[in-house]
Amino acid sequence: MAPKLSVITPSYNQGRFIERTILSVLDQHYPNLEYVIVDGGSTDETVEVIRRYEDHLAWWVSEPDEGQPHAINKGVERTSGEIVAYINSDDYYLPGAFETAIAAFERSGAGWVAGASLDLLEGNPPIELGVWQPEPPSESEGLLPGRHWWLLAPWHLPQPSVFWRRGLLQRYGPFRQDMRNVFDAELMLRLAIAGEMPVLLPNDVLATRLSHPGQKSRGVGRSRAEIRRFTELFGQQLTESERRRLALLRWPAWGWRAIREAAVDPALRLGGRLLDHLPDRFRPRVRGRDRRPSLAELRRYRKSP
Repeated sequence: MAPKLSVITPSYNQGRFIERTILSVLDQHYPNLEYVIVDGGSTDETVEVIRRYEDHLAWWVSEPDEGQPHAINKGVERTSGEIVAYINSDDYYLPGAFETAIAAFERSGAGWVAGASLDLLEGNPPIELGVWQPEPPSESEGLLPGRHWWLLAPWHLPQPSVFWRRGLLQRYGPFRQDMRNVFDAELMLRLAIAGEMPVLLPNDVLATRLSHPGQKSRGVGRSRAEIRRFTELFGQQLTESERRRLALLRWPAWGWRAIREAAVDPALRLGGRLLDHLPDRFRPRVRGRDRRPSLAELRRYRKSP
């Protein structure tokens, strides 16, 4: 029998997106699915949409909560699946996601699995920004390599395409409820620093992440203070050599991040918008999304011998 999969959707005032999210879960037709929605008391059409699908849900609630990680933890507590995942109410799974993730668990015996995610910018039609392929934490290391870079970069994976064994969450703890924006990255780092490495599926695109104006994570610098806490939370778990390198590189890394967010990234975005007006044959491939594979390119790659 297929292992029981518990999927949680935290939600708050995302009524125009959540139906697509719900259908992306149900249309997987996974035979042993436990799906719950934890809404924070939405005042838009969210509850009306949820009620249309409540016969297919194991449980749902709409009530004030203490934020997204609290909602997810509440959902985890109300479920019992061996495998756990969460999908935000403006993201959605792609066909075959559950089958691919569960097969990776059964093949490897790993504690968690991470596939790739397709990034889209809201529009009519949406703009494809490329595929975020998961990489091991060593890929985040720069000058004077070591795990200190995992905290400074910081290393993390495309969250909608990540699945965990429940036992791993029980052993290492739930999502931190004192973080608002990077609680998912904190859990990933917590596991990696403890030596619990995921199985990576860089060529399997399991979900889509949608960027839009109402998104909680949008905005320069919103996550900066939380990211800086990583050195406090994990610094003592580094070796003495890594701690020295962390002390040496911390302020330059944080300074560069602030400069990049305030000046470099806005300039690159402006340049990218200007380049969009050039014909493809004249436009240089210089932007981040140009350097990332598209979904079509990745699918062609997978079909090649």
